[in-house]
Amino acid sequence: MSKLGRSSKQNIVLLIILVALCVFFFSQNDRFISMRNMMSMVRQSLPNLLLACSMMFVIASGAIDLSVGGVMGLSAMFYGYLCIWGVNPWLAIPIIMVFGAGIGVLNTVIMEKLKIPAIMATLATWIITAGMALTVCNAIPISDELVKPITAWNSMKFFDSIPLALFIVVAVIIVFIFLEKKTLLGKYAIAIGGNDSAAYYAGINVFKMRMIFFILSGVIAAFSGIWQVGRLGSADPTIGVGMEFSVIAAVILGGVNIKGGEGTILGVVIGTLILMILTNGMQMMGIDSFFQQIVTGIVLYVAVLVNSLGGAKKKINKKMVAAKE
Repeated sequence: MSKLGRSSKQNIVLLIILVALCVFFFSQNDRFISMRNMMSMVRQSLPNLLLACSMMFVIASGAIDLSVGGVMGLSAMFYGYLCIWGVNPWLAIPIIMVFGAGIGVLNTVIMEKLKIPAIMATLATWIITAGMALTVCNAIPISDELVKPITAWNSMKFFDSIPLALFIVVAVIIVFIFLEKKTLLGKYAIAIGGNDSAAYYAGINVFKMRMIFFILSGVIAAFSGIWQVGRLGSADPTIGVGMEFSVIAAVILGGVNIKGGEGTILGVVIGTLILMILTNGMQMMGIDSFFQQIVTGIVLYVAVLVNSLGGAKKKINKKMVAAKE
C-alpha cells in the first residue's frame, strides 16, 4: 500500500466507500442490489458517467466547463427540430454531436484567444445555450412522434436484462482510460494543469490540447442530451438543468484536483458511482429529496477537504525533498 501512488490510494479508499454504501443500502432494502434497480441506475446515470470522463481532462488541465448542462438542453432541442424537419432520427445524432464539438471549439477560442478565464467563458456559454434551448421552443418540450424512434435504444436489452446503456458506458470508459493511459492526452492534461506556462515552454501546444479536451466535453454533452431525449421520449429544453454541478461534484469526489494537475478516469468513475448509489439508496429509503441534497453537499465538502489536505501534504513533501537536496 505504501508503494502505491496518491491517486491509486485515493481510488482504493473510494472503492471501499462504494462497497460500504452498497452493503448499507442493501441492509436497508434488499431490492437495492436487484438487477432491475442496478440497470435502472445505469440508464439514468449514463450522462453523468460519460460527462464525468470528459470533464476529468478539462479540470485536470486547469480549466472547467460549466456549459455542459446548457449544451445538453440545446442539443436536445436541435435534435427534436431536425427530426420534425424530416432528418432521419439516427442521422441526426452525429449532426448534433458535430454541433457539440463546435461549442467546444468556441469555448476554447474564447478562453485562449480572448484570455477570458474558463469559469467565465463557459458560464456565459451555459447561460446562452440554456436560454436558447428555452427560446427556440417557447419552453414547450417537443413530443412529436417523429422524435419517438430513438426511444428504442432506452428499452433495448441484451440477454433479456442488460440494457444498451451499460455497453455504451463501458465502451466510453474504456476509450477514455485508453486516452488517459496510452496517449499523450492524459500526460499533457496533467502537465498543463500543473503549470500551463511550463508546459508551453516544454513544447506542448496548450491551445490545441485544451481544444481537444473541450471538444470531447462538447461532443459528450451533445450525445448526453440526445440520450435523455431517448430516455424521456421527448426533447425537453430543461433536460440538462443542474447537470454541470452534478458532474463537477463527481469529478472532485473522484480525486481530481479542482486547480488541475491531478486526476484519473478510474477515480472519476468511482466518484460518480458513489453519488449515483448514494442518491438511489436514499430514494429507496424514502428520504426527502431536499435532505438528499444536504447529504450530497456534505460528501462533496469532505471530498474537497481531503483533496486539499492531500495536495498540501504533497507540496510540503516536495519542499522537504528540495531542501535536503
